[in-house]
Amino acid sequence: MKSTNPEFGLVLVGGGAKGAYQAGAVKFIAELGLQPNIIAGTSIGALNGAVLSCYGSFYNAAISLYQLWDDLARANILRWNKDPHPFFDPEPIEQMLREAVNAEKLRRGIELWVTVFPSVNIPGLKSSLLINVARVFCGVNAEWFCVRDFPDDETIYKSLLASAAIPLAFPCQNINGQSYVDGGLKDNIPVGALVQRGCKKVIVIHLGYGTPWSRHDFPEQTVIEIRPEQPINKSDTPVIGPVNSLLDFSINRIHELKKRGYEDAKSCLTPLIQTCKSMRDLRDSHNNLIDSTNRLIDDLPL
Repeated sequence: MKSTNPEFGLVLVGGGAKGAYQAGAVKFIAELGLQPNIIAGTSIGALNGAVLSCYGSFYNAAISLYQLWDDLARANILRWNKDPHPFFDPEPIEQMLREAVNAEKLRRGIELWVTVFPSVNIPGLKSSLLINVARVFCGVNAEWFCVRDFPDDETIYKSLLASAAIPLAFPCQNINGQSYVDGGLKDNIPVGALVQRGCKKVIVIHLGYGTPWSRHDFPEQTVIEIRPEQPINKSDTPVIGPVNSLLDFSINRIHELKKRGYEDAKSCLTPLIQTCKSMRDLRDSHNNLIDSTNRLIDDLPL
């Protein structure tokens, strides 16, 4: 059952191995005592969101996610496939997902939405990437799945894997007769999934320095953006830099990204928290002054 008009939501965008940055940012959010009651994620953001959603305590979930990224670095989850398509063996990431995410707890936890893109598969054609790219430019939209709505565990795992099924790199996933791939093809920042649920306050954790999107598309929402203060791609070289950053799960790189995510979240949220506290104190002082004035007026022998 979905919560009614969730008040505070968290959006986790896609970006492969750069998702470690989100683990650091989420850790700081949890340390502030903030707890979202709805999460939306795309690709690695969907997988991070799944871990966060299946714990009763958001703080415990954040710590588990933070530690899990070290496990990812040690697990060598990107292994070349014997078959040239897809490029990578899907078994390691699927196995780690099933170990890290309990489907039943996910149903009872924080409401989670994931973004997927409906894929077209043509018999005899090993890769439909170009077709799917053409469909993106032709206006085919991504879809949002509320993970807890799926009645069986297997479909829950398929929906998570579908959101992270980067074309060519990982196989598409079949759900109810339709093939799906990485939702980042069309909607890498799924704020809309939360908006259609009535969520008014949203924190977005970006994985790019200048991710193109428009906050003006959501005029009724308060959107706070945590983004890298400096670019986190490993190189400025077109194509090569971003691809390397997507695939680098080395332990040193993971530690660097987690640290930067934590520090960027701190520098973004701390001034806002202090400003809100100051305004709250000012409001309380104003109300106390009004109350004192009213009592004085009432006590005057007039």
